[in-house]
Amino acid sequence: MWQLLDSDLELVVESDFIYLPLLFDPEIEKETQVLLQTGKPLENSRQPEPKTIIKHKDRHFVKALSIQSLLDNYPAINSYSYRQLRNDCLRKYQLTRDVDDIFFDGPLRTILFQVMPYFIKKNRGLQRNKLNDEKILDLILEKVSIPARYFKEAKTFQDLGPLREIFKDLEDQQPIFKLPENGLYSGPELRDWLHNAVHAKVLANEHHRIAEALQIREQFSRAKPEHIAIMLYIADTGSIEIDDFGFTRNNSYKGEYFVYKRTRDYVLKDYYARSYLFPDCRVAVSTYTPFRPFVIEKYKHPFLLGHKAGQEICMRNFVPPNELTAQNVIRTIEEGLTAMRYGYDGRKRNGYHTLDKTWVHIPTIDFEDYRI
Repeated sequence: MWQLLDSDLELVVESDFIYLPLLFDPEIEKETQVLLQTGKPLENSRQPEPKTIIKHKDRHFVKALSIQSLLDNYPAINSYSYRQLRNDCLRKYQLTRDVDDIFFDGPLRTILFQVMPYFIKKNRGLQRNKLNDEKILDLILEKVSIPARYFKEAKTFQDLGPLREIFKDLEDQQPIFKLPENGLYSGPELRDWLHNAVHAKVLANEHHRIAEALQIREQFSRAKPEHIAIMLYIADTGSIEIDDFGFTRNNSYKGEYFVYKRTRDYVLKDYYARSYLFPDCRVAVSTYTPFRPFVIEKYKHPFLLGHKAGQEICMRNFVPPNELTAQNVIRTIEEGLTAMRYGYDGRKRNGYHTLDKTWVHIPTIDFEDYRI
């Protein structure tokens, strides 16, 4: 069916059914004549019940598919195409759920406006002035390259006219679409009608979300478009990094993030004062419990049990916080960084592993490739 709608083949619509051109052989022609004896040509037809065979401009067409049934069952009939159409429709009006929720995302606001200012360089010189929310967003604009399309989408986000018109029509119970009138259509013409009808049904199903979106966007109608663009970028990508500090969305838990600070390269010494150069890694804490520092990458270190990604850092006497606050996130990251860069004592060989091999060494994690 979808190939027919994408082709230049002519189709007929009558009584809300799609009719396909009928190919003839002698037996089909005999049967057609019988079926047409009680029927009328399409041009003069006013019968409410659709006929199996109709004649239009000396051509015969056979009943194939109910238009209403095609529309109602489109998500099941062609789920891939429906998802694309739905996403295109919601994206056009910036109605994806994350876009609106991001403006009241508690963990994200804590990260952006309380944790990030602590870690990034805000001013030249020694003075560290406290920044308000708008100046923090301005700083992000300076340090992060936001693609141009997000600035364009920000204007769409703040243009409430189309959403208000859609919402008014839905509230007034206006018809969301009209079935095509009887007549001859090309495949692409019916395909375009179907796509528009799917868009209309999607918007009708999103009635409550449109109402919520209007309330949210009215609150941000006077915000700088550049600031809206940043939030749209975060909603889409889920991450930002500035001056070795960053965060990324935790895909396992909706609305949660990993907040991290890079160690950069650092040196540790073994029992014989030999140096080992450790590569950069990201020490992180999750906004979802437990609030313990861990290393995001696959990494090896005396304070990490194995050599894999996502390992918690071994820290004696560390008591993890029991709630998510900016102060707790900052403290957890800093203690994790300190443990990784300065916590290992070569003389005491404290940790799961030692940098140098001992006489009773049991091979586990080897650090010889880091020795300089």
